[in-house]
Amino acid sequence: MTLRLKVNIAFAAVAAAGLVLLWFVLGYSLSGDRITEATREARILTAQADAIAQYTDKEVAPLLSGADRGGALFLPPAASFYAVEANAKLLEKLAPGVRLRRVVLDPTNADDTPDEWERDAISELRGPRDGQQFTEVTPDGSIALVTPLRMRPGVCATCYSSLDAAPAGVRDAFGGARGFNRQTGEIVGATIATVSLPPTSSAFYWTFGAVACIILALWAAANVVLEVLVLRPIARVSAIAESVSLGRAGVVEFDVPKTGELSILTASFNRLRRSMESAMALLES
Repeated sequence: MTLRLKVNIAFAAVAAAGLVLLWFVLGYSLSGDRITEATREARILTAQADAIAQYTDKEVAPLLSGADRGGALFLPPAASFYAVEANAKLLEKLAPGVRLRRVVLDPTNADDTPDEWERDAISELRGPRDGQQFTEVTPDGSIALVTPLRMRPGVCATCYSSLDAAPAGVRDAFGGARGFNRQTGEIVGATIATVSLPPTSSAFYWTFGAVACIILALWAAANVVLEVLVLRPIARVSAIAESVSLGRAGVVEFDVPKTGELSILTASFNRLRRSMESAMALLES
């Protein structure tokens, strides 16, 4: 195995290890950025849901207060939960990859029913999380921001402390079998904003490619330096040594570099050659 091959193998091993490490470091860094961006978007969705609910309660519901016949009719546009759900469904159609759900436990309205993952998230809010907002990865790999919904009148279709406390229109629309008997401040559900993770940024591939090109350029430069400063001088020394060992006459001496490790080698070789030539001359005489 030649010296050039040994050096190239060593350089290739180091470069490969560095590229693998760079791949994982860049991937981890950009993955964190993607999660941060998705979480930020989920917080915006949750804030928008709260804004829609507050606007409906303060602006829309009073305008329709006379049309519900004193609570005898249930008017969906006057209910904040309905406004949030309607906007969320429209948003999901207009912006694929985002989803906003307001779900409650034991609902009368089927639209408010949580799926298995959402039910587990609500249970976590009511238990280990102690009502603290949290983020989690959904089964499909999206980022979900889970915010608790606490009991207050109108937070959902049947979120009332008792059946008697609910307006007649709500009782007529949803019945009284499920969803009532809530305690004030109780976590009855959650607002779950889900955002798909954005694809890997092109910056990842550009950065990795740029570093790979730099490493290849350094590899080429190292080969040039190795060839000019090491391999060629050694090859010349070897050729002269072979000629001298075969007894060829008129072989020129190797030019001794002024500095460097090879200067010691070539100077020693030239002295050895002169000694051998002197010894041969004495033997011939």
